[in-house]
Amino acid sequence: MDNNWTITLSPTETKFKGFVPTWFENDYPVFGNKGQASDMLNIDLTDPNVLTPGPKPSDLTGFAAVTKTINALLPIAVSDDVSYGAGSNLIFKLSSTAVTNDGTYPMTLDKATVTAEDITDVVFYKSNLYGFYNHSGDQGDICKLTLATDSLDPDWGSTVPTGAHVLQDSVHYALVAGEDSLYITNGQYVAKMADDSTLDDIALDFWDNSVTVSLTWNNNRVLVAVNRPNISGSNFNQSGIYKWNGSSTSWEGDPVEVSGRLGALYTKNGTTYVWWEDSPNSGYFNFGYINGTRLDIIRKCKGTLPNHNQVGEYKGYISCVSDGLVYLYGSSSPVDTPELFQYASAENTATTGAMSAPFGNILVASHDATTGYNLSKLSGSTVSSSYKTKVYPVTGPGIKSEVDLIQVEFDKLGVGAELDFILTYNKGEDSKVLSNIAYSATDTSTLRKILRENESVQVEDFRLDLDFSDGSEANPIKIRTILIKGHYITNN
Repeated sequence: MDNNWTITLSPTETKFKGFVPTWFENDYPVFGNKGQASDMLNIDLTDPNVLTPGPKPSDLTGFAAVTKTINALLPIAVSDDVSYGAGSNLIFKLSSTAVTNDGTYPMTLDKATVTAEDITDVVFYKSNLYGFYNHSGDQGDICKLTLATDSLDPDWGSTVPTGAHVLQDSVHYALVAGEDSLYITNGQYVAKMADDSTLDDIALDFWDNSVTVSLTWNNNRVLVAVNRPNISGSNFNQSGIYKWNGSSTSWEGDPVEVSGRLGALYTKNGTTYVWWEDSPNSGYFNFGYINGTRLDIIRKCKGTLPNHNQVGEYKGYISCVSDGLVYLYGSSSPVDTPELFQYASAENTATTGAMSAPFGNILVASHDATTGYNLSKLSGSTVSSSYKTKVYPVTGPGIKSEVDLIQVEFDKLGVGAELDFILTYNKGEDSKVLSNIAYSATDTSTLRKILRENESVQVEDFRLDLDFSDGSEANPIKIRTILIKGHYITNN
């Protein structure tokens, strides 16, 4: 009988993967697939060849102009290096590097006779920018920003188009889809603009005690997320996702029934992804997709339920932000199994605003709950990063193990590069600090032993913890392979 065992994490054998299922329920999980993580902070797995820290949040130039939480960001650039966002009563003009602060922008939304204008979404439609907001009059409205002249009509929706009308006092999210129509969540209704001169504020009507919270387009239909009842607090919801052809007065077919509260919908390549929670304030939410008339769960996730403006797409991955943490789901190759991993963090985690990637890099808005408002671009590399493998049991009836060797392969190190390791074992009760990997001008090797043969550790199970915090933002370490060898011994 061969008493030796080997665990290899590498691109050619078992690659580094995302979270084990429900990783937040147990900090020492055995359950999960080989290569998955029991926990991680800001890890980039978009390159299947390496494990490395994720990007760092860096405020855009002129971010001092951001004095409100930005709750809406366009997903696209409207012209060369130009996009827009909004929060509270301010509209922001953005480039890939800066927030414009020139006397015109940030532009203030000021509707006569009311206060407390609060923009929940903006959309680029027919060459102009439309914003959807609520105000102190317990109603909503639509503002129109004519981009050619930078002129703002604060109450366009209730005064100008055919069918002009106020909106409901409810969260408003917008979708441009179909035959270039604009759809808007509007309390118990979905509003529709068939062009830039007409408005039907009650194009699709649901129940009095319901609220529409997200829209997406798939298979030539609008999909509408509806929560019912519309009551704040820890309440049970019987919600649903409804299919609408965009013109009839009612939805079609049976809805996808959801026992819980819906947060957001997003469609990619014919698959509609859904974020929802079984119970409000539970501390976790579900991420899954529509499969016929049911929802299939991909992962349960820790955090606050993302809204319509906190989900999207980046580098072909589905993205979402919750409690200031950005998650990606997908794979870098069509032959790989999709994984969920925590990719980056916002500047602040107390309050998270919108997330988008109009210029390529992710932009994420946040607030520190006092006076700090941020709009950050995720780029470069952070040192606030760590990764913990799943737990590997290496014991059985009458036997346990010794870990004899841990060897790490990595890309050539730059100045300041460093990575620390801890072997955590025996149900998490014991630990051993291992040799670190650090840049040295006299050692250019890319293969090092962090536990040598004469340093064997007796274990029942173990987890390997990686800590990048002492490293370099300019020269992050990129791990290619971790080889772990051991042997079984009699447990006396």
